[in-house]
Amino acid sequence: MQERLNKKVLFLASWYPSKKNLSLGNFVQKHAEVANDVAHVDVLYAVSTDEVNSVEISDEVINGVRTVIVYYPRIESTVPIASSLKKKNAYFKALKQGFELLNQKYDLVHLNAVFPAGMFALWLKSKHQLNYIITVHWTGFLPHHQVYSQYPFYIKKKFRSIFRASDLVLPVSDHLGKSLQQLALISKYQVMHNVVDHEYFYPSIKNIKHSQAIRFLHVSSFNDEHKNISGMLSAFGQLDRDFILHLITEGEESEVWEAIALHNIPKEKCIVEGRKPAECIGEAMRLADCFVLFSNYETFSVVLAEAWTTGIPAIYSQCGGLTEINNVDLGVQIEVGDESTLLEALSSFQKGAYPSEAIIQYAQRFTLKSLRSIFYQVYS
Repeated sequence: MQERLNKKVLFLASWYPSKKNLSLGNFVQKHAEVANDVAHVDVLYAVSTDEVNSVEISDEVINGVRTVIVYYPRIESTVPIASSLKKKNAYFKALKQGFELLNQKYDLVHLNAVFPAGMFALWLKSKHQLNYIITVHWTGFLPHHQVYSQYPFYIKKKFRSIFRASDLVLPVSDHLGKSLQQLALISKYQVMHNVVDHEYFYPSIKNIKHSQAIRFLHVSSFNDEHKNISGMLSAFGQLDRDFILHLITEGEESEVWEAIALHNIPKEKCIVEGRKPAECIGEAMRLADCFVLFSNYETFSVVLAEAWTTGIPAIYSQCGGLTEINNVDLGVQIEVGDESTLLEALSSFQKGAYPSEAIIQYAQRFTLKSLRSIFYQVYS
């Protein structure tokens, strides 16, 4: 590992895991931990919640990173303009309290997810002459999603101000970077991939897949608008071969079983599990023959990177992030929403058709070592 830089970096986050939501922004937390190997990193995050009546600040060292999370009461107002102003003021006040508690002199601010924390990054630059860089994760910038495009002009103006005042923009995929250019938000960028934890995601040491049935795996939130679960299950409902469908959901298992029944997939061919820790998902991937992703859009798709890191191929829709990669060694790329081609790919998939060595070699770009190198270059 390279020598740690003598620099102090404030990781300012719009999303971050907290007691309100343990998984929101967990990829940002992973970046903070990797960045902390390279420089001295503190995290600052503020979130409103019904659980507090006044500001409460958590100041902990989590996985080696000093993490200040400011919880403040949710603002309730029936007047739109007044409500927006009150929410902004409460958010700013919470971040200022957290910043004062940190009581550090920083060399750089690293903004993660542009809005709303980007407004505070602008204030830090104006008030404390702190330059900032941005890592961009949001699917809303993608043409498949088009959330940003539908925002009113005054919100778009805030986004433009945040981007233009930054020193460097680091989208998590090349496709996301190109989308930002198409929206005229940036001119240049450098990709900073998300990272896969190799402690949990690694190839099988030996061949332990004895079943003759093809074992397909899907892991997601099971949000149909995002992941197109209905389209994926529709194809499996028509699949005429011996297979096992292993589904790991962040939602309710009962709802997944209802969807399975709705699409006439034999129950005995399915395994459904709820939210699992990383080590269990890694084990599920090592047991699988193929990962299936039929999303309508993706910013990066960490789960696809995790599958490739374990050495298994994927059948995936081209919808942003890593799904834009069309490499015949990695699996089968299909068009968004094309159920007939998905069914064809599921029907024709054969074990051993994709050499795991080539897949694993490609996935080296998602290693901690690779990401540390990018952080070192950027912070230097």
